[in-house]
Amino acid sequence: MVDSDTEYQPSFYKLTDGNISACLATDFSRNTAAVKNQSFSEAVQMKDGLYSQVALISTEGDACDQDNSDPCDEALQPDPKVNLMSLTILGLRLLFFKTVVFNVLMTLRLWMSQ
Repeated sequence: MVDSDTEYQPSFYKLTDGNISACLATDFSRNTAAVKNQSFSEAVQMKDGLYSQVALISTEGDACDQDNSDPCDEALQPDPKVNLMSLTILGLRLLFFKTVVFNVLMTLRLWMSQ
């Protein structure tokens, strides 16, 4: 097995939902293991060979980076364009399904009338 000598530093994201917070460390090489903190889960290798880890955070003041010096400012935000495209695809699927059902019903009705 051949490993690259390139080391990737992790990107940290603070995720919140109500009163639950989590810290996500993504896209780092195993050589730079993201966080030595015990609250982080075991690193999981992704398709591209990089790793990710997640940890639950108890309070808002908890830091989300490796050296625990300051809280994470980066947050994942939903993309309106992706939401619109998903809704459009769902609408097209429904239209296709209705068309197929209508064609099957009309074919059955034609066969019954003969």
